[in-house]
Amino acid sequence: MKKKKVFIALKMSGIAGQVKLGGIFKYLRSKYGNNSPWEINLARSLSDLTERTLHDAIDARTEGFIISIPGVEESVTPLAQTDKPTIIMDIHCPVMEEREKNIVFIRNSAEDIAREAANFFLSQGIAHSYAFLHPHTLTDWSKNRFHYFKKALNDAGQWCEELFSPHEASKLKRPTAILAANDDTAFELLKHLSSKRIKSPQQVAILGVDNDALICENAHPRISSILPDFEKEGYIAAETLDKMMSGDSAELRTILVRVKEIVRRESTLERTNAGKLVQKAVTFIDKHAIEGIEVDDVVKYLRCSRRLADLRFRQLQGRSLLDAITERRLNEVRRLLAGTKEKIDSIALACGYSNPNYLKNLFKKKFGMSMREFRKCQTPR
Repeated sequence: MKKKKVFIALKMSGIAGQVKLGGIFKYLRSKYGNNSPWEINLARSLSDLTERTLHDAIDARTEGFIISIPGVEESVTPLAQTDKPTIIMDIHCPVMEEREKNIVFIRNSAEDIAREAANFFLSQGIAHSYAFLHPHTLTDWSKNRFHYFKKALNDAGQWCEELFSPHEASKLKRPTAILAANDDTAFELLKHLSSKRIKSPQQVAILGVDNDALICENAHPRISSILPDFEKEGYIAAETLDKMMSGDSAELRTILVRVKEIVRRESTLERTNAGKLVQKAVTFIDKHAIEGIEVDDVVKYLRCSRRLADLRFRQLQGRSLLDAITERRLNEVRRLLAGTKEKIDSIALACGYSNPNYLKNLFKKKFGMSMREFRKCQTPR
């Protein structure tokens, strides 16, 4: 059987590239056993992947390409000018997007990563605040993860801060929960918090992405991390490329691969019955606070004693059930003041306050200005 020349570029210094390569070999074994028809030329780093390298590979009649090394935008120009079957994995490569034929993008799903992280933190029911920490160099994939993490938290009635440096984390209201863009970023965050004597996970719960065992297992405390399904990405890449090289033409498309699992370590707290109870209370309050509910309504929904509900809520949230209801209502008041032209009395009623004067006094006490003054300070949307 004549071998098909395949050029594979994977960043082998990190866990992602290694596992993706394992997925590629897994496909070849499952399809061909020990008689793989591929003759693989492997580029292991950015220095191995140059325009000259790709020119040589094309000239050598290489039939297929799998590219997954960040920073290759200029290097891949020769490949972009061909219609050679090509897979692009987990990198931003605009020049390749201009091709219309024999090109497939495979990416781990930023939305799935973000949603899993948000649900994980929310299930613990302990955080006063939530944040996303970008790596030192801002990237499109990091921006996407922040966008979807913020959206998932907003959908649950929570706010999300955007951090660009570990130093910003120490200013957040604690306890807080932070999704780091990747494990390297989580490690840097943990190191900074330790220097400030801020404890993790008690004061700051940290979740990384990639599950790089070398980093996560050697941190103190060990870092919990989201594991994208890198092996599946590699498997799908090999399977798709194999079909393309066999004559199946592929138009430009993107395949998103979901999260494999969350690997839990000591940088996040274990999910407890108390956490579940508190999260249930938080969700109910977020949904119904502006309807005028009282603490007894929350307790009735939880089906436990008021004493137990208050105790667990204070333990994990550091505030009372009444404080949580009030905070949710006032957040809605501020949103309506800033984003609508509704009359103040109407806003009071819409947010669960039957007595507008009570709200006016409470608002000034909490924020140091009247509702009218607050509205004047806002830029209309």
